[in-house]
Amino acid sequence: MNICLLTDGITPYVIGGMQRHSFNLCNELLKLEHEVTLVHCVYGKSSLPKNEEVNRLFENSKHLTIHTLRFPESTGMPGHYIKESYQYSFAITTLLKDKLHTFDLIYVKGFCGWNLLQQRIKRTVKTGPILVNFHGLEMFQQQASFAERLKAYLLKSPAKWNLNQADYCISYGGKITSLLNGIGIPESKVLVIPGAVSDNTLLEKRNLPVNSKFLFVGRYERRKGIEELMQVVASMPELEISFVGAIPPSKKLNRANVRYYGEVKNVNGLNEIFDEHTFLITPSHSEGMPNVILEGMSRGLVSLATDVGAVCELVTPTNGIIFQPKSASAIKSAIEAALSLNAEQVECLSANAMTTIQSKFIWSKIISKTIETFQHVVEKP
Repeated sequence: MNICLLTDGITPYVIGGMQRHSFNLCNELLKLEHEVTLVHCVYGKSSLPKNEEVNRLFENSKHLTIHTLRFPESTGMPGHYIKESYQYSFAITTLLKDKLHTFDLIYVKGFCGWNLLQQRIKRTVKTGPILVNFHGLEMFQQQASFAERLKAYLLKSPAKWNLNQADYCISYGGKITSLLNGIGIPESKVLVIPGAVSDNTLLEKRNLPVNSKFLFVGRYERRKGIEELMQVVASMPELEISFVGAIPPSKKLNRANVRYYGEVKNVNGLNEIFDEHTFLITPSHSEGMPNVILEGMSRGLVSLATDVGAVCELVTPTNGIIFQPKSASAIKSAIEAALSLNAEQVECLSANAMTTIQSKFIWSKIISKTIETFQHVVEKP
């Protein structure tokens, strides 16, 4: 197939779960020799990478056409991200206008296809099926503060419009499908395609560390639940925990048993960190299907995670601990429950975590389902 993939960035140029998923999806399509036209972007003052540099990141890149843009910047006024996203979508449509009719389908991340959908309504462009993936639909999930509620309120209307105008909407399953149905997207338009990890990331057997070390991986962002987590860590002076991500210096605890790795962009480097820990804690208020949980479970970590988004598709009582979001006491109870497990129980949960990923969430299996789904929508009358 000839597929157009419109993204708001790919790793390693942009850090985030959506960007990691975009990269992996593109790479898996190329490995199967599908033609992919990739549009991605960089932010701020980051230099635009040359096509040769981007090409080297992918396998079988002879089937890849790359377009790199700079994400627009405007004022920091409320709603600026919406304005910038629309401007970015306009730039994409302008760039590809003469080629849009040649693609079998167009896979859109977030708002990247906003202007394209408008132009299709006006009949100024002709396209094959347009699939839109808003990942966690966080704007429709729980918010932790007034500022977050305001941001979500501003995003809801344009997100709903894009989803309604798409031919199909991608869901990771779980509560994401329910959210789509709740905003009026019929089941016939929902395509459930889970996230995945690379097959070579998965461990067959895990030698667990002697000490029970906890790990948090993510941005310092309110919806990630990190402020509640920090409260708990401060109240548990004996807790051994590490943080991967850019944590502001003012928020760091100066304790020997609390470690800060900063941002880690290298996959092998992150796997090494995973392998030094026993438990992965993800106390988010809202999520899609977090890459960090997929990756952590593939390395045999026992996940402690909130029941949001599609997390319940990954974490169950047989391989981890689920707790409710927006609660420091729930986080503390989950950590205490993890610490109360004996070695045999931890080993069982760890083995089950790897089995869960191997059976359902590796790319060799998910890409087959993805291609089958793509072919179905392309061939549908």
